[in-house]
Amino acid sequence: MTQQPPQVWAGIDVGKGHHWITVVDADGDPLWNRKVINSESDILAALGEVLDAADQVTWALDLVDGPAALLLGTLANHGQNPRYVTGSKFAAFKVSFSGQGKSDLKDSYIIAEFARCLRRQTVPVPAPSRVTQELTLILAHRNGLSAERTRTINRLRALLTSIFPELERSFEFARSDGPLVLLSGYQTSAAIRRMGESRLTAWLVKRGVRKAATIAEKAVAAAKNQDAAACGEVLAAELVAELAQKITQMNARLKELESKIKELLSQHPQAPIVLSMPGFGELLAAELLAAIGDISRFPSAGRLAVASGMAPVSRDSGSNTGNRRRPTQYSRPLQRAFFMSSQSACLTAGTWEKEIYLRKYQGYTHDKGRHKKAVIAVARQRVSVLWAMLRDGRLYEREYNPREKAADEVQTA
Repeated sequence: MTQQPPQVWAGIDVGKGHHWITVVDADGDPLWNRKVINSESDILAALGEVLDAADQVTWALDLVDGPAALLLGTLANHGQNPRYVTGSKFAAFKVSFSGQGKSDLKDSYIIAEFARCLRRQTVPVPAPSRVTQELTLILAHRNGLSAERTRTINRLRALLTSIFPELERSFEFARSDGPLVLLSGYQTSAAIRRMGESRLTAWLVKRGVRKAATIAEKAVAAAKNQDAAACGEVLAAELVAELAQKITQMNARLKELESKIKELLSQHPQAPIVLSMPGFGELLAAELLAAIGDISRFPSAGRLAVASGMAPVSRDSGSNTGNRRRPTQYSRPLQRAFFMSSQSACLTAGTWEKEIYLRKYQGYTHDKGRHKKAVIAVARQRVSVLWAMLRDGRLYEREYNPREKAADEVQTA
């Protein structure tokens, strides 16, 4: 880059071990490209060369988490405002380029061209606060651990059904640790019968199990209904005990993570606003705030509704108009937070959410899935309310009258 153009566009194809960066000018001609190792020293060196080459640089990249964390942090520390090119938009834009070959160098050039030609279609990437970033990390870890716990419980149930189906039907292993403690010591009908109800109760009480007598009674009753020993019972019993101990450890770890999430949530400045709205508990509020990030990303309530999948998209063509369809591109965490909180609010008597839900539910008489449709209708209204609350920094008020509010403020002044 011998001459210094007034503005350039830098496209970054993010990778785990290295990134490819391509810089183009106003005519779309490549000026500079390089393979940059994903380390601070190499990123700083490339950043310095690009910034020295033009008065203004627009950065665009195809990934905003994981391997891009160090890159984004470095750009933010040097006052740069990167923009994000979503995967679907990148794929659609890539079709316009000739050739079927794929390489990191070509992808970085396409990203730079996308930022140059369609800047309004890119998404700004604001630097997250410490609390938001930590909430995002710990929620992702918790969700992964929770999914693994569900898979482990299913494996335990499958093994237990193969040797002792009566005991598997007697307990709900996802609700409490008591049945898991039982399985960590006794897994077969013969072993439970030998212990007896009184000795088994004492064994459970010694290990701090709540309602030990009830659990022992159910286990002994199930053991009396099965005398036969299944094939492979000894090995299956060992595996059941191992899985039961693993699930117990996961439950303890999940409680620790939830305590940490609540601690981080108490440090978030907008947490009291979200928690003041009916339907939001601490976990849902944490998921919502982590997914939203900075509310300034959404200039209107409609934008937030679209991002959360709570607004339909039009599918009009010619004279065929008025067609509304469910969106396919939206934030799943945002959708889950709004849907679950709205469903909870609809169960609360005396709320406007329940009134809207009943009216919509009765209106969808001949529609399938009318409960879900009614909840989504409520959620769309709550998106507008919550967006205004976050914008104004105001807590939720069940009955808000702006005229009375203004009169109270005048009298207070």
